[in-house]
Amino acid sequence: MKILESFIENLYTGDTVEFRQLKVTPVFIREETKLPYLEFEAALKQGLVEVTEVSEHGSVPSLLVKNGADRDVLILDGEQLVGAKQNRIVNTTVVVPARSTVEIPVSCVEQGRWRYTSQGFSSGRSHSSSSLRSLKHASVTNSLRTTGSYDSDQSGLWSEISSKMRRMEAHSATMSMTDVYESSVSGEDETRLETEVACQPHQVGYFAFVRGGFAGGDVFGSSELCRAKLNKMLRGHYLDSLDEWVKFPQLTVEEVIGQVRAAEAEQFASVGKGSEMRFESGELQGAWKLVDEFIPHLMVFPKLN
Repeated sequence: MKILESFIENLYTGDTVEFRQLKVTPVFIREETKLPYLEFEAALKQGLVEVTEVSEHGSVPSLLVKNGADRDVLILDGEQLVGAKQNRIVNTTVVVPARSTVEIPVSCVEQGRWRYTSQGFSSGRSHSSSSLRSLKHASVTNSLRTTGSYDSDQSGLWSEISSKMRRMEAHSATMSMTDVYESSVSGEDETRLETEVACQPHQVGYFAFVRGGFAGGDVFGSSELCRAKLNKMLRGHYLDSLDEWVKFPQLTVEEVIGQVRAAEAEQFASVGKGSEMRFESGELQGAWKLVDEFIPHLMVFPKLN
């Protein structure tokens, strides 16, 4: 599509930065538009948005987002939501209209708990790992094609979390992905990651590589959003870099960009504002959100066997 091609033409990559087994290639923008949305975590801290179970009894694959702000709120795919009856991750990027309530599709990442620890949700300290997002993305795409819904393969995600927990010798009484991260990544590593792979001026995204394999990437419509989310998203990739079992396809940055450009996108009805454009090309899969001729988020994942 011309909109995606124009978006990509406005981007360029910089020098790769390395932190242990994680390599990150920054993506920059030549000319950018001011982000027309409130970023989710910022809105949450200001008390402008609230995330709750859909009812007192709750529903595993759905949550309610109440946006009390006068601006739309942007929630990213893979965002971890902690609290209420069990921790979840968001199944797709969502633009929640101003002064509205939207039911969003989510997946459970805490199999052993179904009881309230808080009335609402807060945002987790790390983003979902790329391996988990890749599996989720593939199953959600299949669900969209077959049923038109943003449902994931919940049992498959639970199996992946359980396997990672065993491989990393992590303990969690509730089989929580958050506990896997907390027990595997030290505070010192978090600080070094943030310092050594810091967000740069005009940076709008990144491509991440683990042991030479392409682990995934996110590109945003503004540098403001990248500054807010980069470190948190890289924590998810860093977790995968500590898991020696995880293997990603050996691709260069140029090959990744080329496959994204060559992909033919499928359009689906979006949750919240805009349209959902999903694609598969070669060894990659991904999606981009289109809202009023603006792309707030492009995400690219490897296809995993």
